[in-house]
Amino acid sequence: MVQLTNAQFEMVQQYAALLDTIEEGFEYIEESFMNYERTQGDEILADIFEAFSRINQTNVQLSHLFAEEQEIVKHLQLFAGVLEEAFKLDGKLDDANFKQQVIQQQLSPAFQAWKLSIQQALKKYMEQ
Repeated sequence: MVQLTNAQFEMVQQYAALLDTIEEGFEYIEESFMNYERTQGDEILADIFEAFSRINQTNVQLSHLFAEEQEIVKHLQLFAGVLEEAFKLDGKLDDANFKQQVIQQQLSPAFQAWKLSIQQALKKYMEQ
């Protein structure tokens, strides 16, 4: 097991918190498809895309930090599948039906599954 410094432990904690925040964002967006009072779905989706960029950058750092923990590195690399789903929306955000379908049936489920797997892989480090 890798011994984390306080700064590294804090980074893992913030990473986990960001994943929870993204999950809440997807819940809001999915609700906004039915509840038209939820009007900030597009802004939250933009925030999620920005967060995906941060996760991607942090995954590189975490891959180096946990280089000897191949299980964690494997789960970090699986984030590429989430990004593939997100890229399906590139240039098509004006198509509300397509956007809803991709988010509800592909992007959000892919993120949820990946989040669960990375949290399990990092669990022993999040509870130090």
